[in-house]
Amino acid sequence: MSEICGFLITLKNLIIFKVYKLYDSNFHMELPDLEMSFQEIENLQIAKYLVLPINAEIEKFQGKIEKLKFPLWIKLNSSEHKLKLDAVKKVSNLEELKKIYSELQKKFQNQKFILQEDVKGIELIAGIKQDKTFDKVLLIGSGGSLAELVKDIEFRILPVDKEEIEKAIKDLRIYKLIEEKNLALNKLIDLIKKFSDLTLEKNIEEADLNPIIVNETQATIVDARIQVKDED
Repeated sequence: MSEICGFLITLKNLIIFKVYKLYDSNFHMELPDLEMSFQEIENLQIAKYLVLPINAEIEKFQGKIEKLKFPLWIKLNSSEHKLKLDAVKKVSNLEELKKIYSELQKKFQNQKFILQEDVKGIELIAGIKQDKTFDKVLLIGSGGSLAELVKDIEFRILPVDKEEIEKAIKDLRIYKLIEEKNLALNKLIDLIKKFSDLTLEKNIEEADLNPIIVNETQATIVDARIQVKDED
């Protein structure tokens, strides 16, 4: 029995290593911009946002901006890692928004920008990778800008049920923080289940929800990169 258990543990580790390397190797792949990615997952819980067209005048969007409420985040409408590009900023009021927006426009010319509400909580990641051996694989882990360094991750082969998703989350090191702060675990499980189902329904080939922010009441997607498989 011990030999069988040892074999299964080794096999699991090999699978995780193989899938992680495949996922990580395409982490910077060219994907549709943020606006298009949000459209692909519009039925999921996404932080409220507003798209600013190219060369938009802030004054013309003031009413919609005020509905989002400050503080806000302004970010480049891109699939790239916005922190690495220095393309995401937090603003506290309208005047600060105008100033930061002007600076970003000079740096990233002829580009759209996204304004988004500020959501508090801890950051997680959920992703999908297409694998030749296992077909689609779900990744769940600690998220945010340090996701690649921390590598607190779990993988599950799709399709998955809620029990499997809950087990994966509880296997993460960050789960202790979720438990201690009594965060909305069920909302997180529901969100990831809907996301995993959606990737099968819409034939999503690659996906990266990072971060998903979880607090005491909700689990909310703040950034996403979605690649839908081209129809033959």
